[in-house]
Amino acid sequence: MPNWDEGTWDSGFWDEPSAPPIFPTAPKRKPRTNRRTMASNPTPDNNDILRALADRMADGCHTHEATIGILQHTEAALRAAITALSNAETQAEVKKTAVSTAYTALQAADDAGFATLTGCKLCLAQKLGQRWSPAWGPTGFPGQSTAVPDTQDKRFTLLDKLKNYFTLVPAHENVGMGASAALCGAAWTTLSDARQAVSDAESAQTTAFATRTTATDALRKRVRGLINELEALIADDDPRWEAFGLNIPANPTAPEPVASVTAAALGNGRIEVSYPYATRAIRYRIETFIVAVDTEWQNKASAKDLEVILKNFTAAQVVKLRVVASNDGGDAPPSPEAQVTVT
Repeated sequence: MPNWDEGTWDSGFWDEPSAPPIFPTAPKRKPRTNRRTMASNPTPDNNDILRALADRMADGCHTHEATIGILQHTEAALRAAITALSNAETQAEVKKTAVSTAYTALQAADDAGFATLTGCKLCLAQKLGQRWSPAWGPTGFPGQSTAVPDTQDKRFTLLDKLKNYFTLVPAHENVGMGASAALCGAAWTTLSDARQAVSDAESAQTTAFATRTTATDALRKRVRGLINELEALIADDDPRWEAFGLNIPANPTAPEPVASVTAAALGNGRIEVSYPYATRAIRYRIETFIVAVDTEWQNKASAKDLEVILKNFTAAQVVKLRVVASNDGGDAPPSPEAQVTVT
């Protein structure tokens, strides 16, 4: 057979009909086949599932760590990572609540500032007239208007300008109407503090969320690392896989059933369904049965998380719900039933 540069390009004239050049072809390879389908032990994305699995794996380490020879992703390492994530999640929720509280205080401060500005407007109208004129200019009311500004930033600035105005023109103050340098200054300070508190709370929340992400990644690496370590230390059909809350790769069994189901009507034909983690479960099937409508259970949704919102029900329908955990080894028995009336 000729080499790649020994074809027939120069065997005739360039415009002479000829057969295409012959080049050697690579030998065909037989496609590889997977002789054995192995059950998967994926690392959960959901934090609640990740922590539940990590706890089961730590229990497995407690029992089998020494005999198997686990050296890197030990019970102590797993439990430290679980604790770190638990603390980080608590801090994230605390900081999230603090942001909400800060915004509530900011709204109250802004409302108080709005009331102060309204009093100042009424007071100044008696001195300067109802409509805007150049005489209103030094007061700081923006846009050649005597209206209280419609944005918080403008209200915040106006309070400071009115404080300065009343300081320079005390004859226009009327404490009874809430119009004075002192009152405007106090309202401005309260609003300024509230705005700063929101900024600080949001910054703390960002830091807490970043810490939670770091802790989640660390625990996920521990869980994945232990799975990889077990793959190197024990056989694919070793029954001890299940002691770690994992599937036996060569011989998976169905997961444990979901222990309970909680259902709540959310309005607009929606139902929130939540349930605890089922050991060895990879996914969950949510089934529904509408009383006086269905004759058998219906597959309504599939999920990998521990909660799901179901839609498109009709108000006043009575709906039974159950959850079936599954993995590569099959389905678990259905969970206990929950029942809810749709709103």
